[in-house]
Amino acid sequence: MSPEPDPEPPAESVTSDPGAARRGELVRPAPVVFRDGDSGDDGDGGTELGAVFRPYLRDYIGDSIGRPGPSNAICPFVRGALRAGVMHYAELRVAGHTAPRAVARALVGYLAWFDRASQRESPEHPGLVVAFPGPPAPLLPVVAAAHRAVLPAVYARGCTAALFHEDPAEPDDAHHPEPRYFTAPAPFYVLRRIIPADLQLSLRVRQMFPAYHRLHAAEARRTRLRTKEAAERWNQACREHGLPP
Repeated sequence: MSPEPDPEPPAESVTSDPGAARRGELVRPAPVVFRDGDSGDDGDGGTELGAVFRPYLRDYIGDSIGRPGPSNAICPFVRGALRAGVMHYAELRVAGHTAPRAVARALVGYLAWFDRASQRESPEHPGLVVAFPGPPAPLLPVVAAAHRAVLPAVYARGCTAALFHEDPAEPDDAHHPEPRYFTAPAPFYVLRRIIPADLQLSLRVRQMFPAYHRLHAAEARRTRLRTKEAAERWNQACREHGLPP
């Protein structure tokens, strides 16, 4: 499955198209901005799930309280993105009978939107959260298949993506072994740009390494290949992909 990108979402939310479902398309609302401290429609996108997700991202994903370790927050960039107004949020309504290709086309459309938006935003690390309202069980196989299909396009744009959900019975995706946190209010998909600190992730995720190398090889050689083990893994990955070490 190789989805073609949809046009960029308009500035305002897309109105429902009665023929979209018959054509196998999904209504893809334009993302809204989450800002730290907002409340009401301006801060949550005007949906019940959005009203839950904004504090979830701020107080759970972006908070470090009660978590051991030097970098305690699940994602250390969330708070900064919220403060800078570069954390985006959208909801994509998927049913169990929705074709994975339709979901993939929608995700590629969001990827194109995010790529353009993130390149004109602040130095803070921007992100896009796409939540999937509804019972997770029928949605997850469809969304997971779409996620796998669009990963090459994600990496080609210099981004990375992860799917998070609450179903511990689902095995981790071997192609993208980031952990998933089982207290999410709904399944959600995260897009962000690949950054220099993603070295270890890129060494674990074979598909991601060429994009990391293209974007951050000079930085990695200068500051991040400090140990013999890291240098050996880097050189091995370069050999596997036919890239200069």
